[in-house]
Amino acid sequence: MRRWVLGVLFLIGFAGPAAAVSITDCADDQTTASAWNIAEPWDKNTRVFSGGNIRVALIDTGGEPVCCSMHLLVLHAYHDEGAEERYCHIVNDHEGMGFVNIVFDKLTASYDPKKGLLITFPYELYVDGLKNKPGVAKVRVNIATGTVKVER
Repeated sequence: MRRWVLGVLFLIGFAGPAAAVSITDCADDQTTASAWNIAEPWDKNTRVFSGGNIRVALIDTGGEPVCCSMHLLVLHAYHDEGAEERYCHIVNDHEGMGFVNIVFDKLTASYDPKKGLLITFPYELYVDGLKNKPGVAKVRVNIATGTVKVER
C-alpha cells in the first residue's frame, strides 16, 4: 500500500507543472493578446517556424498583475480547402493568469509530420511571493487541423 501511495504522489508531483499550462483563444483574451504587449526587443522575443506559418511572441502585460504578467502568443495558419485562415492563441497559467517568467531564449521546437510543431519552453509559476515553482511547458501546434494543445 505504501508503494502505491508513493507512486501516486510521484505522479501528482510530476504532472503538477504541466497541468498549470492552459490555452486561450485570443478572441477570449483581447487585453493580453494585444500587440502592444509584445515584449521588447521584438527581435529577441519573437520566433518564426514552419516557413512563417507559425509565429510565437513573448507577451508581457507591463508587470500587471505583478506575480504573473508573462504569456506566450501563438499565431498560426490553418489551410482548409485551399483557403488560409490565421488563428491566435495565448499560452498561460490557469484562468488567464500569466507566468512569473518565461525563459524565451530557451524556447525550442521540434516537428513531427503526423502531429505538428512541438514548442517547449521553461517557465516559473508564482507560489507565495517568496519562491517560484519552475516548470516546462509543451505546446503542440498543428496547422493541418488548426489546433493548439498542451502536451503532457
